[in-house]
Amino acid sequence: MQDSKDVMPMLAASKLAYHIKNGKLPATCRFRIDEWIGGVPYNWYRTAGFTKEVYTFTAGINNIHAGLMGISKNKLIIALRGTDGDDTLTGSILDWLNNFLAVQIPFSYGQGNVHEGFYLAAESLKGEMIPKAEELYNQLANQYEAPEIILTGHSKGGAVATIMGAMLSEIHDRKYKDKITLYTFGAPRAGDEKFADTYRTLTNYRYEAFLDIVCHLPLTMQEMTLLKRLGPVQELFAQCFQLKPYKSVGEEICIYNSVDNFGKFPPDGKNLAGETLNSFCAIEQIVRYGAFQVFAGCHDKDYYLLDKSIQFH
Repeated sequence: MQDSKDVMPMLAASKLAYHIKNGKLPATCRFRIDEWIGGVPYNWYRTAGFTKEVYTFTAGINNIHAGLMGISKNKLIIALRGTDGDDTLTGSILDWLNNFLAVQIPFSYGQGNVHEGFYLAAESLKGEMIPKAEELYNQLANQYEAPEIILTGHSKGGAVATIMGAMLSEIHDRKYKDKITLYTFGAPRAGDEKFADTYRTLTNYRYEAFLDIVCHLPLTMQEMTLLKRLGPVQELFAQCFQLKPYKSVGEEICIYNSVDNFGKFPPDGKNLAGETLNSFCAIEQIVRYGAFQVFAGCHDKDYYLLDKSIQFH
């Protein structure tokens, strides 16, 4: 089981990536209070543990794709920004349109097919990010025996990190493959079954908050079958129903809080697909009772409850 103290820096790096604006992090990012969690103030920069300069990268129209990179002791941390649109209305619209490019295209670096929008995001950033990652990793390799490369991201950032990690694992005769670890939080799925099966050998921890429907998009084959049970809710996902099935990558860790999450659908990792379908099925409860504030919280602040997580094998 992953220790929440070890995972929190990765979530912090993912959250820090949301602060990239116009290609830069604000000067205040090093000392301001970003969030109060359980009465304790958190600064994402310090919590991530960066010990040297943090580099930022943007790409796409209106800089809708962004990421950051920095060294934390013997680790190189790469964090991709979630859906933000560089905090502009036009950028936000373009970013969401990119998310909806959910048709599958061949993954040109390896096996299987991937989400077109997330692939385009990774492709647009890799030209600057991967060479910088190699440069910083070589610096670490001169100081430490076995430095790590950690990729992380929340929401869209997690999906892009998954694809970027697969890209990085395939270059230079797979030189970095056994050095890579991924931590994703509330990430939508990035590719099909073949893609997921090919990269399951990468160390990959997939954190999913109970009731967070984003983790269940685009749909798996099993979810497509269950979709009809949701009655009117299926209309909300009609477009997803028409897509080719996707499959999650990595080892699932469910964040579950019985108080905030109704307590009706306890997590269950025993189904044949290895997925917890409770959040998928419980979405009907959210829509039925109009609890959209709860829905929004499940995709955001529930990820601060890392100490309330259950790992499924």
